[in-house]
Amino acid sequence: MKRPPQPSRDAHALARWPAFMLLAAGTLSLGVAAAIGGVTPLDAVLQPPPWPNHERVAIYGRRTPDDPMRAISPQLYDAVGQPAMVLSRGIASIPETVNVVAGRHKEILRAQRVDTGFLRTLGVVPSGITDGGTGQGALVSESLRDRLADIAPQVVGQTIVVDGSNVEVRGVLPADYRFFSDVDLLLSLDPSNGSTALAGNMTAVALLSSASDIGSFSAHVVRAARTISPDPHGEDVRWSGATPIDDLVADGARVPLWGFALSGVLVLTVAGMNVSQLISTRMFGRIDGTAVKMVFGARWEPWRSAGGDALAVGVLAFAAGLPAGTALVRLFKPHIPPAWLVSAAPLAPGWRVLLLVAAMTLVMLVLATVVGTTRVMGRLRHRERTMMSGAPAMRAATGWTASALVLAQVALATLLVSYGMIAVSRAWLLAGTSPGFDSADGVVVELHPSMRAYPESSGVVRLADTIRSSVSALPGVNAVGWSTDVPTGRGFRMPFLLSDGGIRFIPFAVVSPGGNEAMGLRLLAGRTIGDSDGSDASRVAVVNEAYVRTFGSRGIGDVVRPAGRGASDARIVGIVGNTRRDANDAAMPVVYVPLAQVDPHVFALMRQLQPLFVAIRGPAAAVVANDALPSIVDGAAPSLALSPPIPLERIADAPLAGAHRDVALFATLSGFAVSLTAAGQYAMHSVEVAASRYALSLRMALGATPGQLFAHVVRKAFRVALGGIVLGLFGTCVMQHFSLGMAMPVGTAIGVSVAAALVMVLGTLVAVAAPASHAAALEPWRVLRSD
Repeated sequence: MKRPPQPSRDAHALARWPAFMLLAAGTLSLGVAAAIGGVTPLDAVLQPPPWPNHERVAIYGRRTPDDPMRAISPQLYDAVGQPAMVLSRGIASIPETVNVVAGRHKEILRAQRVDTGFLRTLGVVPSGITDGGTGQGALVSESLRDRLADIAPQVVGQTIVVDGSNVEVRGVLPADYRFFSDVDLLLSLDPSNGSTALAGNMTAVALLSSASDIGSFSAHVVRAARTISPDPHGEDVRWSGATPIDDLVADGARVPLWGFALSGVLVLTVAGMNVSQLISTRMFGRIDGTAVKMVFGARWEPWRSAGGDALAVGVLAFAAGLPAGTALVRLFKPHIPPAWLVSAAPLAPGWRVLLLVAAMTLVMLVLATVVGTTRVMGRLRHRERTMMSGAPAMRAATGWTASALVLAQVALATLLVSYGMIAVSRAWLLAGTSPGFDSADGVVVELHPSMRAYPESSGVVRLADTIRSSVSALPGVNAVGWSTDVPTGRGFRMPFLLSDGGIRFIPFAVVSPGGNEAMGLRLLAGRTIGDSDGSDASRVAVVNEAYVRTFGSRGIGDVVRPAGRGASDARIVGIVGNTRRDANDAAMPVVYVPLAQVDPHVFALMRQLQPLFVAIRGPAAAVVANDALPSIVDGAAPSLALSPPIPLERIADAPLAGAHRDVALFATLSGFAVSLTAAGQYAMHSVEVAASRYALSLRMALGATPGQLFAHVVRKAFRVALGGIVLGLFGTCVMQHFSLGMAMPVGTAIGVSVAAALVMVLGTLVAVAAPASHAAALEPWRVLRSD
């Protein structure tokens, strides 16, 4: 009868070992996923930025000691001009919020205004136009073009309404275009119009003849700054100059991302070591058959069988690890700071990442093959020598290196599980605390009255009154109001004078009548802002408890004193409760002033940096915000777009986002670590049992029971595991002592330690159960006869 070919026999043999294939491929797939997830963000940062001329582009202007990004005013931009070493230049304003109306489509978007030379300097060429982006009009992002496709399949040439003005769409930006922040629109900018409150915070770029011209151009910027500065030797001049744009891209991201990538590679390395142990276990399990084949001339049988196992494991592991790694990238993408993102293209593993991870996986599998084969061949040679001399083989095949590896894995896993328990305890404690305001039956809607349509704050006041009166008349609405901040927001910050004359920047909010009530703030004393607090009335303010405590205020009747020339004091008429604004549950002082009384210059600045919110409270709040509010706003201000309604419950949970992120992060890392540790323990003790069959069988022949052999293997496993658990808990204590990582909530140290230890003990029991059962099931007569 004709025998099947060798590959077919190998595949059939692997099919008889499904547990080995699942465990080995699953272990290695965790390493592949971790490596892909760790290397992908680093690869994205190391890629060239999406500006073809980036190597010769400089950003110039002034900077601050703690921020390398430079800003420029139109006056300094004109003073610098275009010297001989500059081929082209351009300027852009900071991103702003705009209302966009395209047919029936209304949306609040982020936009940036740029002059005609900005894109040309960067080397960016939009699609659909022939002027290189130098004309007037708007350029849309690819994502906005796709959203408008239902209204206008060919968006280029269409007219859209931006903050009440008709603007022609001239082209589409490249899919990966991103200039330090995400925007949906590029609008035309006139740099000579420096009337906005943020005109001094513009960004200027210059295309140099050569990258080596950066020094001379920087010196030219300093000289230009001296010509317009009242103090030629002041701080503004000293911090003026030019910086290569490549030095500012993803500033501060490379070091942590290198650490993240190396962590992923380390996980892959540990997984490869575990696979090596598993392949050794499988080879020890069929050592008798291998010995017979070698006797009949198949001298390469150990190499062939180990290589076949490694190849099958590698293919399955990479097939499973690739989607898992991609999912891991998606999981952590929202937690990557926006400043670290270079391109607007989706963050996904590229061919470089896949090639690198595949190469590392191949190296791990080759090493696993070599180690497994060397172990088995050494065991066979040792058996041959002992059979010739008549002495039995009592030596164990695993040494201190395998034990040290498992010890390190257990310690690292214990550390990660401890921090996972810390994250869970923090999230649980925060979830049990009150947000400080009533989040039930309330929604907020973001809107943005533009400076073009409402240049004066009085126009915004009239619009707010109109919308408030219409919405208040609807059934199921208990309160309506406007505010520049939500109860858990970080807020716009303004300087206020402390009782000792010092200055402190604290959140500052502008609210209309009904705003505090609609937001659900708890009134503790006095009153909230009402209709009587108009522009002609005396200046008033509402503060929270933290303000009274921090500023040493007497409360009702005392005054808040803004810092700065021309700032007006305001009398405190009400005190509201503190709201949770961060994950530490630390209350921040907040000052609320009436919309009708806010300083026009301050409000103009706030409108460029802060959204406005319409808050609605009542049983019908969600229905009104979805159905009635858009038509009311459309009747009062047709060019005004609205965001989707946001429930106050979601806003109340916003400070917990960091705690939930930590739980997700450490749960993922802990799961990886515990799984790899369990696989490592299983592999090491399986090799130990397989290589020590003779010694274990001899014990049983001399009277040891299966239960005693089971306990013997478990004891050996726990000697290593308990040492790792102690080291991991000690490492957690050291990190907490030096304030590294998340702070452990007060009073949770014992609970965190016990929970982490129990998880690791349970993982060890699960991992060692199978090897211990194999030891207990040995048949002494069969083993002693074969050896």
